[in-house]
Amino acid sequence: MSALVLFSYNASAKTKKTPAAAEVPATFKSDACTFFPDGDYRECCVVHDREYYVGGSWRDRLHSDDRLFGCVFKKKGVLHKLAAPLMWTGTRVAGVGFLPTPFHWGFGQKKKNPAASK
Repeated sequence: MSALVLFSYNASAKTKKTPAAAEVPATFKSDACTFFPDGDYRECCVVHDREYYVGGSWRDRLHSDDRLFGCVFKKKGVLHKLAAPLMWTGTRVAGVGFLPTPFHWGFGQKKKNPAASK
């Protein structure tokens, strides 16, 4: 319970819809659980990657990270209870949209070239 409060898990995130499959191209590839072994929570990471590909508002990102936390935390075993807050923290810190990483928020969206609009 304290992990839920400490890492501000948002219970309402469970009710938010994930991006439509139409928004993610068939060529999309997920690296699954970046910097973590894929384990039995791989599907949680793949859904999270799809959401990061699409991007959106800061609130969408928080809900996506909260869903990842909840998905991993619900798995049986104490290791999942330890991994969930570590994964949540990692995505909150390293997944910001302004970092030039291949896994940042909205990484699948084309950036507008300001020079091209002149």
